[in-house]
Amino acid sequence: MKTFVISLQRRPDRRKLFSETNNHLEYEPFDAIDGWEINYQWLINNNFDTNKDWVDPINKTHITHGEVGCYLSHYYLWAKCIALNEPIIILEDDAIVTDRFSIPEIQQKFKEGYNFMYLGHREMDQSEEIDDTFVKPKYPYWTVGYALTPKAAQMLLNEKSRKNIIPVDEYLPQMMKRLKPIGYKENVVNPWDRSVGGTDVDPTNRYSYLLDFKTHAITVGSDDSKCDKLHNSSRQNGFEFLNIGKNVEWKGTDMSGPGGGQKVNLLKNYINTLPDSDVVLFADGYDTFANEPIEEIERRFLEFKCGALFAAEEWCWPDESLADSFPEATMDFKGITQPSPYKYLNSGLFIGRVSELKKILAKSIKDNEDDQLYYHKRFLSGDFDIRLDTECYVFQCYDPVVSNSNSNSFGFGERNQIYNARTECFNCMYHGNGGDDAKQHFEKLYASFYGSPITYIPTKNYEVLEKDMLLVDYMTPTMCDDLIAIADKHGGWGSLSYDKFPAQEIRFKDLAPGLWGEMEEHWRKNLYPIIEEYWKPMEMYGMRDAFVMRYALDTQKSLALHTDASLVTGSVKLNDNYEGADLLFPRQNISNKDIPIGKCILFPGTVTHGHTCTELTKGVKYSLTMWSCRFPGDSI
Repeated sequence: MKTFVISLQRRPDRRKLFSETNNHLEYEPFDAIDGWEINYQWLINNNFDTNKDWVDPINKTHITHGEVGCYLSHYYLWAKCIALNEPIIILEDDAIVTDRFSIPEIQQKFKEGYNFMYLGHREMDQSEEIDDTFVKPKYPYWTVGYALTPKAAQMLLNEKSRKNIIPVDEYLPQMMKRLKPIGYKENVVNPWDRSVGGTDVDPTNRYSYLLDFKTHAITVGSDDSKCDKLHNSSRQNGFEFLNIGKNVEWKGTDMSGPGGGQKVNLLKNYINTLPDSDVVLFADGYDTFANEPIEEIERRFLEFKCGALFAAEEWCWPDESLADSFPEATMDFKGITQPSPYKYLNSGLFIGRVSELKKILAKSIKDNEDDQLYYHKRFLSGDFDIRLDTECYVFQCYDPVVSNSNSNSFGFGERNQIYNARTECFNCMYHGNGGDDAKQHFEKLYASFYGSPITYIPTKNYEVLEKDMLLVDYMTPTMCDDLIAIADKHGGWGSLSYDKFPAQEIRFKDLAPGLWGEMEEHWRKNLYPIIEEYWKPMEMYGMRDAFVMRYALDTQKSLALHTDASLVTGSVKLNDNYEGADLLFPRQNISNKDIPIGKCILFPGTVTHGHTCTELTKGVKYSLTMWSCRFPGDSI
């Protein structure tokens, strides 16, 4: 009887450990299918598929890459058992084979009529005792070690299972009633502790499961600059929204009242180009932000098992006469099912299969008609597989009780999350729909995650101060004040260890979440084109670092002559209620004394543009210094 050990080629460490641990065992390594090297299309091309309805009862996730690879590895060994036409033993490479392991004993049990034998398992039900040594398993976990006959292998290789892959340690227990199984009462094969060799089956993070679709994150906003919060927040969570309304002539209303039908029409045109199996995540552009990776949004969407999931809110807008037509909404609160205040569909956030969205969007709508009313009527028709997120599990609309989980007294973990105390849910995306109160709450909540927004002035124009010195609009005086307030609140003024010309400064990256990303984005969109145009053929490689600097009479009053570790440096004077402390370029005979606050001086960082800060004589001076990368991958 042959023994096969399932092991990944890329894990020689595990192969070595198995060999050293089980040096008394004769076996043949079997190269496992690496789940990380396959995708859903590979499965389809090879006549496999996953079970779309299966969800891990503990982690609430779809099947992982590793679990798919593990299933396939066992599957191909079942096929090998049939090809050999003899029983085989299958071990995984985390197995510890005890001295009680006996091939003759396994062969004897197969002669007695059993066709599947667990060498090591953890029973999730009550096994039926056969004798002092053996039991009949009912719902055994683990696939660390077992033996099977060709007859059993044939039963496992059925077409239904091939097209409904679930984790193999879930599949085998389900087959116990069809097989004639037996197992050791005391395992003769046990798994390592996972701390020894880790695992390649469970996800290394909660987002690594294998999906049968691609998700397209879509927004609509004719002025893309007003989508900055959505773009910034999603990028910080690892994904991008495509704005299909960018620079499109807006034919709807000003959205102070009903309107927005053009959003529906733009989305309809776009999704008609997508495969039916894909998924679309839609968000209004101007008043939404993300706070979770798209993988988490996908995971939660899958739990609803529906064609489309829409956000839900407390108000039936824009047509209150439809309120009574909406079904009663419920939520699970403190373990009790009770009415939910979020009863009505909100169209500012939704996610759905393209196939279902195509059906929903099939009915025509005029550009100046209301998009939310359109979706209300489609939902109330009952003709579509639409569910509402009445617990705010994925999407959260405006509610003043919603907060940053780390800004209240609850103390929920280390990571800031959107928290709704009414539903006890941590939400993935937020929509600040409504009037002035809603907008203010939206801004405040966004700032709690991504920092007080610094509104940079978009510009394509520049002024030449001197050869190789440019002046551009950068920040408003109000925003300069805001940045000073943020820095003072942080309070971590000091010299950086790597700085050859030490100053009292705070790295921009350390000030508040989101500030660094907002600044990088502004440089990429607005300053890179100016720099690359003026200093032809210069190419920008990204942002290296940025600092808010502080000069005070009791700490640091000046800065010595120096150059910067930067391709192009930007310098902004944040206040002017001080005396002295001028930024001076001796070689160019230029200072920033008369330059207004908020303006940005751009200049080459090295060699030619040495600069100094003269001595402060009165007050406190604040400035912002920004360094760009000198070459790809340049970093501190």
